[in-house]
Amino acid sequence: MIKNQGNNNLTAIVVAAGVGSRMGDKSPKQYKKIGTKTMLELSIYALLAEPRITRVIVVVSPSDMLAQSLNFDNDAVTVARVGGLTRASSVQNGLSYAAFTSNDWVLVHDAARPCLLASDVSKLIDTCIENDKGGLLAVRVNDTLKKESNNGTASHTVPRDGLWAAQTPQMFKAFDLIDALEKAGESVTDEASAMEKAGDSPLLVEGTETNIKVTRPTDLWLAEAILDKRNKGLK
Repeated sequence: MIKNQGNNNLTAIVVAAGVGSRMGDKSPKQYKKIGTKTMLELSIYALLAEPRITRVIVVVSPSDMLAQSLNFDNDAVTVARVGGLTRASSVQNGLSYAAFTSNDWVLVHDAARPCLLASDVSKLIDTCIENDKGGLLAVRVNDTLKKESNNGTASHTVPRDGLWAAQTPQMFKAFDLIDALEKAGESVTDEASAMEKAGDSPLLVEGTETNIKVTRPTDLWLAEAILDKRNKGLK
């Protein structure tokens, strides 16, 4: 049984203000198509599949006119051209745009993670609401990790016990996240980092390894393979 749900409102903010320079293409990577849908659309549809999410705010660059040309056919989706120069500033601007009220929750998701499973979104929401505490999707690190030395060689092996790779969405009480980001500055790379700096210990909610972040062209090929298999009934 899920406790403490009350009248909490759930808003998702999709960060889509990046330029995707590492993809080696002139157009932002969130508009790359996988099948018939862009990565941005796929990310949004995964969030909309969770009925407790009442609105999705898509944060894009002020100069970006492509997102508004997409037809999401859902009144819950709003395109906000308030993106900043960094991911943290884009999230902060999206939070300001959303105009939250007390006890609202927010899920922040990267548009470059188009393989998100709706079941993982539900799992994150269930866990955070049941514990009345923020958290993030993450997966345990399986690879052996090496620390690089100054000359490009491996100086030592980093023990992987207890290490997790962070994913999105990441879910927190909106006002708590707003305060944490204001104090943390723009150097943080995800919301959990800001919350940690504020003294919080976010919940680690085990997600799915296929929730990859598309950063380079090879990641796009992998995402295509994942979604193709999923469409054929294999998760």
